Amino acid sequence: MVAPAVLAAAAKAAKVAKSAKNAAQSAGGQGGPDGDGGGKKKGSGKWLLIIGGGGMLPVAGVGFVAIVLIGGLVGGLGGGSAQAACGDYGDNAQAGNTGDQAATSPIMPAGKMYMPSETARHEIPPKMILASMRAAARYDGLDWTLIAGQMYQETKFGQDKSAAPGGKNSAGYMGLLQFGDDAWTDYGADGNDDGTKDKYNIDDAAFAAANFLHAQKAETQAWEALRVYSGSRASNTIYMRVVLTQAARYRGTLTGDKGLIKDWYAHLKKTVDKNPGFPTLGKQSDIPEPVGNDADPKKALSFPAESARSWSTPPLDGGGGDGGASDDGTTTAMAPIAYSRPLAAPADEPRPATGKDWQWPLKKGSYQVGTEYRKSGSSWSLGYHTGLDLVAPVGTPIYAPSDGKVVKSSSGGSYGNETHIEHANGVITLYAHQSTVSVSVGSTVKRGDQIGKVGVTGNTTGPHLHWEVRVPGVDNPFVGGQDKGPGMVDPEAWLEGKVSAKPDYGTVPGGDGGKDADYVDCAKEGSGTPVAPDGAGVTGVLPDSDDPVVRAALGWAQRGIGVPYVLGAPRLQGVSPTTFDCSSYTQWAYYQASGGKIDIGATTFVQEDKLRRYKVSLSEAQPGDLIFFRPSSRGSEHVGIVWDPAGKKIVHAPRPGKNVEFSTWDVQDKITAVYRVPIPQGTNPSEADGKGDTEHA
Repeated sequence: MVAPAVLAAAAKAAKVAKSAKNAAQSAGGQGGPDGDGGGKKKGSGKWLLIIGGGGMLPVAGVGFVAIVLIGGLVGGLGGGSAQAACGDYGDNAQAGNTGDQAATSPIMPAGKMYMPSETARHEIPPKMILASMRAAARYDGLDWTLIAGQMYQETKFGQDKSAAPGGKNSAGYMGLLQFGDDAWTDYGADGNDDGTKDKYNIDDAAFAAANFLHAQKAETQAWEALRVYSGSRASNTIYMRVVLTQAARYRGTLTGDKGLIKDWYAHLKKTVDKNPGFPTLGKQSDIPEPVGNDADPKKALSFPAESARSWSTPPLDGGGGDGGASDDGTTTAMAPIAYSRPLAAPADEPRPATGKDWQWPLKKGSYQVGTEYRKSGSSWSLGYHTGLDLVAPVGTPIYAPSDGKVVKSSSGGSYGNETHIEHANGVITLYAHQSTVSVSVGSTVKRGDQIGKVGVTGNTTGPHLHWEVRVPGVDNPFVGGQDKGPGMVDPEAWLEGKVSAKPDYGTVPGGDGGKDADYVDCAKEGSGTPVAPDGAGVTGVLPDSDDPVVRAALGWAQRGIGVPYVLGAPRLQGVSPTTFDCSSYTQWAYYQASGGKIDIGATTFVQEDKLRRYKVSLSEAQPGDLIFFRPSSRGSEHVGIVWDPAGKKIVHAPRPGKNVEFSTWDVQDKITAVYRVPIPQGTNPSEADGKGDTEHA
């Protein structure tokens, strides 16, 4: 099922038809020829006024440095930046290009960020560049330039009267990014750490915008996320085109240089301090408006930068304003960026001693075999298929099949995002079409380390992993003169006799078996598919339960699917938590379901002690029961919620680097016990759709 809130909003989107006059009067002038471009659905309760894209501010430590640099003006960076440096994400070289989809929805490499172009420096108030960067940094793959593009389209960076405190447009929307009260309730955020969520505050609005963008998966579906947000018909593309054209103009050089990113935060803070009163929201100013309703993202670079104003951000250290490129009025973000190194490993580094103990690169059950090796056809430049296709959904983890060293990581061309690993005896394995690359050139991987995720980059008709095995002594048809390889062989046949009886799926580069201790200080964001804070996108009916409170708890548990795991996550964060660990997740589900009457405790040890009298056998487990795992001297170390006993299905917050997800109890650690949460008499259910039982309150 789709969450009721989203269904309600979608229904309103279908029913509400705004006139051309009303659309033209809405803030930012996003009305279109058919009168509904940019119209928001008042009272839908779930729509935030946002844009989409792909990028992030990404380095461990930058968040903490930024806090010091920016001081009281803004709060610290979120966890997405910290995790990128933990090895769970590596360099992904893909940047935007001028193709239709890439221009409107570029894939932003984790660990990297676009520097502000000259256009951005000259045309965006520095306070708003800073707010956009900080907001986007909270989510892997979210690009700050798209939040800035939204600020332009909505209120021309706050020049519309509805942006000023107390102001609203004709449709009732308020602030720099034009929120309604219901949307603000769901997605509002305290971006400047002053203890309040103010829709008229620049930082708060930007943070809320990032919340919605991530929820709508704008990192990879920017165009559709914008369309859904704006309420535009498919035929009216004005809103999306304007926002995405501006975003493309704002992108300078793509960088992962931690020092450079840190310097930009300090530089922007310094610029803001020189003119703290600009802009005055709701007042006309000399902020330029160069892009109109005829905008085309593919032609973004044809718009030159406006001249600098007195309030504009100067170049960093007097050099290129886009972080290293020449300050000539052009941006570089639309040009593909790729890097690689020769396939041969350095001679002074030892190779793994064994070629045995291999495993498949995708976990059994997560894929189906697609096009086989050497299949003939005109789809391939050589007239035949050079690898084996493993068909799986976008985001499916890819694991190193054996120990080795990453010798190539590049982007572009028919393979899209690809990785090469050199193993013992000169064997090379290749992984193509990835959505995310989680290792960088020169890094060493162990069998079972996650190296990336399945995607649809490059020439492909659908999501899959194109996997090649190349061995010495075989002609490589792609490289002239390499008649002794390494050349392609049948991966499936080559693996025969080499597969370990105990495959390892789930460790992370740089960690020791994926243990929590390795990530306490750095794992701040999950890497799974994002879902909306209100549960949008979560599908499947709830299990039956005789007790309505237990059923409500299952609804809340379902609503939490996709929220990132963070060890020691804050407890009881309200209706839309941003992080969980295993015990905070189970505590939250029952607390929300009971309207705050049931608090089973904040840790597995406390929960187990409180529920000890309510133990049931595993064979008697019912939906909603809590199942504990991993016994230790202190008590159980992990807990989940029973979802479907017949299928051994549970839902839980697994570990750092993962999001709340479904699993089965038979693949977890040793089961300690199953407990049934007692429901106090007179407790009324509070449903996950926000509709509590008020009839008997």
